[in-house]
Amino acid sequence: MMKKLLCLSLLATGAMLYATADPLKPENWNKQFSTSGKALKIAHAEKENAVRFLASFPDSVKDRWLYPAIALSPEDRDADTLHFEIRAVQNPAGRGYKNTLVIFLDAKGKQLGGITFPAPQEEYSQVTLKLDGRLKFPLSDAASIRIGLNNRDAQEVAMFLRNIRFGKKAPAR
Repeated sequence: MMKKLLCLSLLATGAMLYATADPLKPENWNKQFSTSGKALKIAHAEKENAVRFLASFPDSVKDRWLYPAIALSPEDRDADTLHFEIRAVQNPAGRGYKNTLVIFLDAKGKQLGGITFPAPQEEYSQVTLKLDGRLKFPLSDAASIRIGLNNRDAQEVAMFLRNIRFGKKAPAR
């Protein structure tokens, strides 16, 4: 019943929402090439209904990045917006970020392009990225996305993502 109400309300607003492979399941995230840190731990943060990525960086690593990847569904590849909520906690706190990006990859893992988003804070912020006109490639060429950040110099960063979904405006009647 709740699912039907959600669908009806989305249709009434003229938008359709799609979800990537279940992003709350840690096993759906690709750890390969996901961080420059020595270790990446991915877990479901049940209380927050989010997925948590924890990366720690040895002193020798100067380029500190965290960009886990998740596969896109065929419906995602037809979207015109990407929505998600993000928060990040650094240790030590307040060190800042060089970059925050969504990176689009093809089926071979080649980077097609990316879109920046505002740096995350310790509290959740909503991010909505319009894709139409911002991508220099057809979204249908993308097989996966990486959502992440370049950590300035903190030894550790925990990034939390939730409510990741693609949207498509319903055609005008």
